[in-house]
Amino acid sequence: MVINIIKAWQGAALLLGLAACGGQDATTLSATSGAAEPAGSDPSAPTDVSVQESTASSPPVVAEVLQSQHVQTQRLPDGSFASEVNATDPQRWVYFSLQSRQEVTPELPERSPSWDLGFQRSNVKVNSGASGAGNVRVAVASGPFESLSEAPAGGYLADAADTDLDGSSDYAFSAGDGWYDYDPATHLLTARDTVFVVQTPGGAFKLQFSSYYDRAGTPGMPQFRWAPLGS
Repeated sequence: MVINIIKAWQGAALLLGLAACGGQDATTLSATSGAAEPAGSDPSAPTDVSVQESTASSPPVVAEVLQSQHVQTQRLPDGSFASEVNATDPQRWVYFSLQSRQEVTPELPERSPSWDLGFQRSNVKVNSGASGAGNVRVAVASGPFESLSEAPAGGYLADAADTDLDGSSDYAFSAGDGWYDYDPATHLLTARDTVFVVQTPGGAFKLQFSSYYDRAGTPGMPQFRWAPLGS
């Protein structure tokens, strides 16, 4: 599975490539294009890959890439990370640990502390409340991603039970305006500019979604930029 994402973050370019499984939804973040839902199959077994790239300047730039079955994460030149998740399977949750920067496969997700975020199509859950016992919570931050250096003191939410009886939990990332905007005319999702703070037992992280489609237009491929915050 190779991911290909090109996105500018204050002059830093990221290149990821992925040929992914098909999906149902359509959603886009900062720069996206819609596409019909293609069919697909599960990726191959997980592997972690570390890649080093050098430029003409000295010392060489190290670009670390962590590749697993459903997630690819790359360290950006500014020290933040960019991840893309293959969440195209509507019957499968993909679990991710921000602290280890890797996909995890907990046997009992509702009891396991090993994961922070879970992805299934456009749904994003956190390990807390109705979704798990990990005490992971989410707040909306003020200001741009680049200038955010400290976690807010309050405003954190956990995943809640299905209070509106729509058949799914009320996820913290869906509270308020949610992480994406839905166009009923085109059935496309567009990521909002919202910067979130994810508070975990291992520390706080800032996170901003960038796209829900891969470069081929496949939905169910959420992409996000994130970085740890100082205590």
